Amino acid sequence: MAEQEEYLRIPGHVPAEEAARMLGLSVKTIYQHINAGHLPAKVVRGKYMIEERAVEDFKRNPPGRARKQPPRWRAYNSRINMLGTGIQVQIRPGQQEAFRKKLQAMREGNLHPLTGTIQRYIFKDKNSPSTVHIWLVWKDNEMPDEETQTQELEAFKADLADVLDWGTEQSSELEGLLYT
Repeated sequence: MAEQEEYLRIPGHVPAEEAARMLGLSVKTIYQHINAGHLPAKVVRGKYMIEERAVEDFKRNPPGRARKQPPRWRAYNSRINMLGTGIQVQIRPGQQEAFRKKLQAMREGNLHPLTGTIQRYIFKDKNSPSTVHIWLVWKDNEMPDEETQTQELEAFKADLADVLDWGTEQSSELEGLLYT
């Protein structure tokens, strides 16, 4: 069997199974990319052999479909108001990596979903990487009472207090006008 494996080796090529391991994909997905022409392959004794360079250069498309044109602007229904909270805060010095880990734990554990929010965004400012922007959006008819909202936001802030300097916080209350 080892002789047959060695016989199937072609310099500069890897079998589909090895390509799958290299890319962190299933073998079935590799076969789909071969059939779609995204990965050039040769069949040798019934096995796909893929150029090693092609595997190294392979880039998967992002999930979803690419938009052909941007979505149209829309106005909110007159019976519902969109409300938002915008928060700008500084990451504590030397806490960039710890902040990233906190966000990962928040995502994986679905921590701090903030009752009634329909969208939650946390952005890092590209021009000032120690600045974080947090945007929270609610429909007014799904927004929790003020006490619940305050308690949940305070718990959110307390969980991030070791990595974010809430003394630098600047916040705004927002009303939605248009959306896409």
